[in-house]
Amino acid sequence: MNPDLLRSEFLGVTLRFDAVDLPRDEVASFFADVSGAYDLPRLEFAEEGGATLSDPDGAELVLRPTQIACGGVVRLGYQEGRERIDGLVGDAVTRFGIEPFWLEDITLVATWDLEDEGAGRALIIDDIVRFDADRVAMLGEPDDDLSLGLRIWRSLGEGSIDCSIEPMHADPSRIYLRVVYSQREIDMDFAGVLATMDEVNACLRGPLRTFVMAVARH
Repeated sequence: MNPDLLRSEFLGVTLRFDAVDLPRDEVASFFADVSGAYDLPRLEFAEEGGATLSDPDGAELVLRPTQIACGGVVRLGYQEGRERIDGLVGDAVTRFGIEPFWLEDITLVATWDLEDEGAGRALIIDDIVRFDADRVAMLGEPDDDLSLGLRIWRSLGEGSIDCSIEPMHADPSRIYLRVVYSQREIDMDFAGVLATMDEVNACLRGPLRTFVMAVARH
């Protein structure tokens, strides 16, 4: 396995906070200021207040009186997503006086290209989950397109992470690694959110990557 082929594909964050006012004219002005810089050309006001800024590829900023969420596909890796969240959410935080936060979740999804057709399912069944042929047969026949995955839970700082390792069905030569961090009870500022995002990325690139490489047959 080539560690250089582990590539971040999506980064998102959801924050909750005490209710703030989001006047439509202020939200529209915010959209006018940031839409070009962050390539979010669409604005949709929400009935409960706030709005959603988005692009056709699925990137979005959801701004509500008690919640802000930002995420999207990253083509250049984790740093691209971090810079978008830093700038876009940081601008919203400053403009609307949002802080402190309850960090509901950080989601980081990566794919790992194994450069071998069908290697994703084999890696997980044979090396990670370690199901033998008889146990796999209990779940279905070979032509049932059967695949398995692994879930891992552990603490990280003041919160916890939920890690998933599973085959990528659209491309059998790849596997998914999904890391979701949750911390709902601790107040933090925006700098703390960014620092926690870096910790989640370090977990993906450190222990989780090491684990997969250690159990994979070479």
